[in-house]
Amino acid sequence: MLVRPGPLRAFAGLRFTEGADAESVPRVYIKTMQDRVLKREQHEAMVKRWPPSLVFALESDHNPFFSTPTHLFAFLLIAVAFVVAAT
Repeated sequence: MLVRPGPLRAFAGLRFTEGADAESVPRVYIKTMQDRVLKREQHEAMVKRWPPSLVFALESDHNPFFSTPTHLFAFLLIAVAFVVAAT
């Protein structure tokens, strides 16, 4: 098995640090549209909580590095190009 169940509770209390340093880091969010771990509402809440510069919607499950690696790679290349162009 390539992916095993993990302790999702470990992430329940996770908080991002806000401030000038945090805001200077470019953010990209990739929504996994067939995700059975995170609901669409949870994806939207994360985007709303700390808005990224780019949002991609990927037709994959929670593990796009296994299910749609080529599409994920394409999105990552676009994200890197965006960040490089912005700096």
